[in-house]
Amino acid sequence: MSEPIFLLKSTIQRTIQNTFTQITPLNLITLFFVTIFTKLVYKLFYEIYLSPLKHIPGPKACAFTDVPLRMRRPYGHVYSWYQELHSQYGNVVRVAPGFVMFSNKEAIRQIMIEDQFPKNTAIKNIQTNPNVPTLFTMTDPTFHKQRRRLLSHAFSVKYLSNIEPLIHSCVESLVNKLASLSNDNDLKSPVVNIYGILQSMALDVIGETAFGGSFNIVEQGNHPLPKKVSDEFKRRVICATFPFLRHFKKQDPWTQNFTNNIIRERREMNARGEKRMDLLQMLLDARDEETGEGLSDFDIYDQSVEFVMAGSDTTAFTTFMALMLLLHHPEKFRVLMTEFNSLSSDKIPRHESLKHLTYLNAVINETMRLWPVATGGFSREAPKDMAINGTFVPKGTQIIASVYSIHHSKEIWGADVEEFVPERWLNEKNKSNLNRHFYPFGGGSRLCIAMNFSLMEIRIALAALMINFEFDMVKGQDLEIVHYLTPSLKTKRFDVHVRQRNTH
Repeated sequence: MSEPIFLLKSTIQRTIQNTFTQITPLNLITLFFVTIFTKLVYKLFYEIYLSPLKHIPGPKACAFTDVPLRMRRPYGHVYSWYQELHSQYGNVVRVAPGFVMFSNKEAIRQIMIEDQFPKNTAIKNIQTNPNVPTLFTMTDPTFHKQRRRLLSHAFSVKYLSNIEPLIHSCVESLVNKLASLSNDNDLKSPVVNIYGILQSMALDVIGETAFGGSFNIVEQGNHPLPKKVSDEFKRRVICATFPFLRHFKKQDPWTQNFTNNIIRERREMNARGEKRMDLLQMLLDARDEETGEGLSDFDIYDQSVEFVMAGSDTTAFTTFMALMLLLHHPEKFRVLMTEFNSLSSDKIPRHESLKHLTYLNAVINETMRLWPVATGGFSREAPKDMAINGTFVPKGTQIIASVYSIHHSKEIWGADVEEFVPERWLNEKNKSNLNRHFYPFGGGSRLCIAMNFSLMEIRIALAALMINFEFDMVKGQDLEIVHYLTPSLKTKRFDVHVRQRNTH
């Protein structure tokens, strides 16, 4: 028995020795490329002929590569590409291997409301730290529920009523700034970058309500924060598209220092026995119900950055687009002005008098229908093998609920779907059906926690602008919209002539 075993061992040793003797650098290179080629061929064959998603229509290249998707994200044009794909291929489209988007109303309701799909795990790539999720990026429903409960007090009705004067002070700074420009005798027809100043106001509001004081960006007129926020949006999208770049394309040190200084100053204030109850204080005071541990420094930093980002471009963009749509439709502008004229003579009305104005709410709803903040859709993931409105998807499939597409569906909104028609929201019989397919703030357990905060700010800012000023658009400007997590004006600038109104 021992001799055959000895012979077998000798044979194996000689075979291994001969094999390694014959290996050359050229052979290794050839083997490497043959292996890569074989894997690519197999992937191509699998995705086209064997994948559980092979029955879903879409561009042929998108069946086996995500290059078309990756090439559009960094330029902010993915939402318009999604719309083109839905127009060409229908309500269900395969946009990359393991990646499907839906735009039919039944599917989106199932994804967002009925089954409440979890967020796509790939969303971690937009985090400052891949290992530190925030309220927006948390994929674990339990952790998300805990963090949401922790912060929900900051967005309660009682809390919002307490911070309304803070929002008023920031809007008043905006009104005073525009008034000073319009009264400048050296400027016969003053021109203002209305997009930029609205973004500055929104950042001041976040500073005042969440971090202990306004950043005074409107008053200063030249502050690095607005550009830093816009750059950070773009950086995160690029890093999410090409994750390896996060090791080279780091967050701007200025943003890190700016945020860390705010947190440090608040801790010093707490050490003196002083507290101001706002979002930052809630983060610092938060304790785990079981362990009693507070949030880590990374948690507090990342959540703070998220609030600054989420609270700036979103409300500023919606307020800006509402004003632009009204300026393009002067008859709608006049209707809303008539509604404002029914109020008291306050130059900045109280929110209590604004929140029930039917035409104002219709204008805001119609603006958010045409230009939802989630123009790129809501990113979700199939929690198990399942059917979405009759379309089978395996567990782990990346899902996009195409909100922009459903907000532009003729089936729901009618033949005038591309028109700005606030009146569609005034029909009480039809309003409930429209609301059923209206997702400006998401839905289900992931409904935007700051929805009421945002609406209050938009109502107050839009009313203050229209009551106090007249605007004329400077001709020949580009109004191209790009999407980096949220939509924004590509040029970050839109000029208007501004004149102060003589009477209410």
